[in-house]
This record gives sequence, structure tokens and C-alpha cells, in this order.
Amino acid sequence: MLGKKKVNEKELLSSVIDLTGFRSIVANLDETSDWLSDTRQSLKIFNDMLDDARVGSLVENRQDKVFRLDMGQVDGKNERLNEEARHYINFNKLQELGLQLLNALPYGIAVSEIIWKKEKGLFVPEKFIPVPRSLIGFKKGFDQGDRYTPYLLPDYIPLNDPYKFIVHRNDRGTGSVSGVSVLRRVYWPWQFKKLGFKFWTMAAERIGVPSILAIFETKTDAEAVKRANILADILHKIRSGSSLALGNVKDVKYLNAEGAIKDFDVLIAVCNTEISYGLTGQSLTTNEAQYGTRANAVLHDDTFAAVISKDAQNLQSTIQSLYDIFCELNWPGEEPVRFEIDAGEYASWEMVTKAIELGVPVSKKALYDRHKLPEPENEEDSFVSDRLIRGEDESSLDFSDNVKKKELLFF
Repeated sequence: MLGKKKVNEKELLSSVIDLTGFRSIVANLDETSDWLSDTRQSLKIFNDMLDDARVGSLVENRQDKVFRLDMGQVDGKNERLNEEARHYINFNKLQELGLQLLNALPYGIAVSEIIWKKEKGLFVPEKFIPVPRSLIGFKKGFDQGDRYTPYLLPDYIPLNDPYKFIVHRNDRGTGSVSGVSVLRRVYWPWQFKKLGFKFWTMAAERIGVPSILAIFETKTDAEAVKRANILADILHKIRSGSSLALGNVKDVKYLNAEGAIKDFDVLIAVCNTEISYGLTGQSLTTNEAQYGTRANAVLHDDTFAAVISKDAQNLQSTIQSLYDIFCELNWPGEEPVRFEIDAGEYASWEMVTKAIELGVPVSKKALYDRHKLPEPENEEDSFVSDRLIRGEDESSLDFSDNVKKKELLFF
């Protein structure tokens, strides 16, 4: 049960969020605002960080990997509830809501309003409206329960109606009312990278092209100024391939920024590595990096998979509330269907093929479901290589889905 209060059908079918009156609000009273105050930044800093190629791509990659996992509903006892939930909360609806909620990764918290409609006597989700992070605020000085209530700014409209709003926090057990942005841990590497680009641009503009310096001797200051102006004008007119003779000049030197600029790529590489560690838990973004090995890549990939698994588990519990609401509105008192994101570890393709070679029974269904093999529609649509057709005396390579061999399934 979500609560004992009576559902207001008019409120349920209408929208609370009005984006036409959107305006930036920065005076939010929460932990994110405290952190922003410490760094003397505003919420705009998150958008600026996401504009960075490295930061933005890694955050998007982390979000996308969650949706590459198998997800769907686990049916309950009520067959009609199962059927209607599968029809009205389909993959497109789940993806629409999930993409909005995963904005909690960069922003700490994400709130989506559910717009319901009446269809065939049922309340069904029609669409979801994301609440901009800059319009979400909190109040201090309340008890522990109210402390977690997000408000729609600037009018401080509470967003705590469970039938209308879904709140997703990336808090990792911290208890933060505003969640914890994953961008906070990479703020300083990003700042150093940004300053590195700024310095490099300035250095390239000022002394990236070598400047020529003429050293001469003179007796009076007035004569020095006069000769300096003449030499400067002459040197300024030098073109590539030209030759020039200067009288009464002891030496000619050139100034460049070779020592300062050559380490620029080192600074950027270090910053990008730290950003990768902060956002994915690993530094290799390809199978084999310049100085890495395949073993390192596999280890780093496993580390990233653990991060994705936590994101998926967190999202699963939040989306479950949509199924709970759908059941409560249409089948009060009935056990709701469950939503599940399968983030478990499965055997690699190499392990599966090895098991087949050793004669271990392997589930065909698991091959098609877990490893996304194209499943034949019928016998005519099936293709098997002639090289794999075995004789009667060869060892068995059975593919089995019968009950007797369930204990030997490889996934």
C-alpha cells in the first residue's frame, strides 16, 4: 500500500510541472548547494562539466550500459494484471522514465512527474515529465521525514505525492537529501584540465611562435630607446627564408615556450585518467590501452561492471514504485508485479563454447536470451555449418532445456 489518502482523479490526470515558466534558481538549501558554495560555483557547473568530451562521454556510457542489461517484469499471480502491466508499461515507457531518472548520476537527484490517462477503465501512464534540477529545492529545519521532500521552486510546491512523482537519488547510502553527483569526485581533475587548456591557448598565442631578441650595447638611455625601436621594426618585418644583416648587434636569440608547452599532453592525460577513475572506477576505456594488457583491460571491465550493477540496482528499486502505483490504482490490495534488472554475472562466450566442446549440456534459451544470438523462427530458418554435423560415434554435444539437466545450465 502506498498510503491511505484518497486519490484525487483530477490531480492524477493533470500536470503539475509547468516548464513554460522555467527560470534558473540557485538558492537551493541542500548538500549540493553547500558543496557548490564551497567551490564558489552554481548548478551550471554540472552542465559545463558534461560539455567536456571525456566527462560527458563517460557519463553517457555509464547510463547506456544500464539499459543494455536485461530488464523486464516478473509476473505475479493475477494474470490480467500481468498482461496489462506488460502492455502499458512497455520497454519504451521504461526507457523514457529510466533515461530521466539516470540524470541523478550527474545531478545527484532526478524527479519525474507521471501523467496518467484513463483507458479501458484503467489508470495507465501516458508520459513522464522531468523536473529540471535547477527547479528542485529543499527546506531545512523540518523533521527527518519532511527533510527528504523535494520542492518545486520558486513556489515551494511539494513533490511528495507518490501517485504523481517518482524521485530517484544517487546517494550510495549517504542519506543525502539531494543525492550525490558523480561529477563531484572529478571536479578538480576537470578544473586542472580546463586550466591546462587555457594555459596552452595563452602560451600558443603569446610565445607559441618563437620571438626574436636582439642584444646590443649603447651608452645612453635615449640612444637605447631609439635603437631598440629601429631594431624591433626591422625584426618584425622578417619573413621566412629572408636574410638580414644587423650592425652593432652582439647577439640574436629567439624565445619559445617549448619547455612549458611540451608537457601539455601529459597534464591532459593525467586529468583524463583521474576522470575515468572517478566516473567508471577504471582507467582503460578500450580493450587494450597504450601501456595496458588484455588482463588489465578485463580487470578494469569487471570493475566498471560492478559500478553499472550498483546503478542498475538503485534504478530497479525506483522504477518498482511505478509498478506499485499502477497496481494500487487499478487492483487495490493485489500483490504488484515486480520489475527486475538482471545485472548478474554470466559465463563469457568463450566459456560457453568450451562447455559445448566438453559435452556439457547448455541451454538454448540462455544462448538466445543472454548472448543475443539470432533465434531461428523454424527448422527451415535454421542454419548449422556442415563442419559441425557429427557422426553417430562422436561424443554428444547436447543442447538441453529439459528438467533433468537444469542443474548443469551455463549462462
